[in-house]
Amino acid sequence: MVYGVILAGGRGERFWPKSKKKYPKQLLPIVSNQPMILETVERVSSLIPRNRIVIVAGKEHGVAIKKIVPGATLLLEPFGRNTACAIAYAAVFEINPEDIMLVLPADHYIPDKDLFLKTLKKAIKVAKEGRLVTFGVVPTRAETGYGYIEFGDEITKDVYEVKSFKEKPNQMQAQRFIREGRFLWNSGVFVWSSEKILSEIEKSMPEFYKELLNFKAERISLLKLYRKAPNISIDYAVMEKARDVAVIKSCFAWDDVGSWLALERVYKADSRGNIKIGLHKGLRTKDCIMVSDKGVIATLGTSNLIIIRHKDAVFVCDKGSAGDIKKLVHQLSQDKNFKKYL
Repeated sequence: MVYGVILAGGRGERFWPKSKKKYPKQLLPIVSNQPMILETVERVSSLIPRNRIVIVAGKEHGVAIKKIVPGATLLLEPFGRNTACAIAYAAVFEINPEDIMLVLPADHYIPDKDLFLKTLKKAIKVAKEGRLVTFGVVPTRAETGYGYIEFGDEITKDVYEVKSFKEKPNQMQAQRFIREGRFLWNSGVFVWSSEKILSEIEKSMPEFYKELLNFKAERISLLKLYRKAPNISIDYAVMEKARDVAVIKSCFAWDDVGSWLALERVYKADSRGNIKIGLHKGLRTKDCIMVSDKGVIATLGTSNLIIIRHKDAVFVCDKGSAGDIKKLVHQLSQDKNFKKYL
């Protein structure tokens, strides 16, 4: 059987003020009128029924997720420990060794469901042959915000051996990756058997694997497991070290929706380059992203701005500063007068 494992532990700080601690990005309708986590679940619903969906999330989001995705299995983490621990937790929870796990971030944008499912079916077939499989998206621009996968020899049509994983590049490196044509965006989507991923975790993280067995045998609690777990991604912990790793060259549209700037790639701009969600009136306004859940945003003589109005908070920044929003949120968290807005 195939299980869908949805990783929903992110904090979504780059989408403040709409994304809050109690309702982070993945629980909100960012790119459509549905919460992103529900879109992720429904994307695979024709292949994986709701009773084989496993969602790994923070304990503070359990009630909200149950309302959004009833019928799914919910595994609540006592605190975040990155993707290696979350995936291991799912792998030892009532998933048989031979069962296939599809691991999906809860907050990615993949509009072409049919093409995604076609790629997924191919990945399942490769995973049943004993490989760790990841999806590499054919890049459409020299993006510095994504990791890359360098592919090697072709195993079968559109399936390649992984030669190396590359960290987020600078602009010159990203342009070189595009020119060379041997690099794909690292989508963070994985397919493998439960047995295979646990075997690789045993090889690369032997001490943690022992604790994982103790947890499965109920000799230690989940809290103790997480306290002893390394804070590391599955890419660093396993994928970069493992053999038998395959990447599927994927041509579906994909975006990790990492910040408000992603809306420019999801929505069509008006004739002046503006993205407008909600009420807006403006004069001499161009190349802005404006989102209002309630009330109106009015602009005069503005350009290249992000303006977000959500309940009792307004966020305004130059597009070039969008990458620093986490620093701003951190500053707000340090002041008792502003914590209520987070």
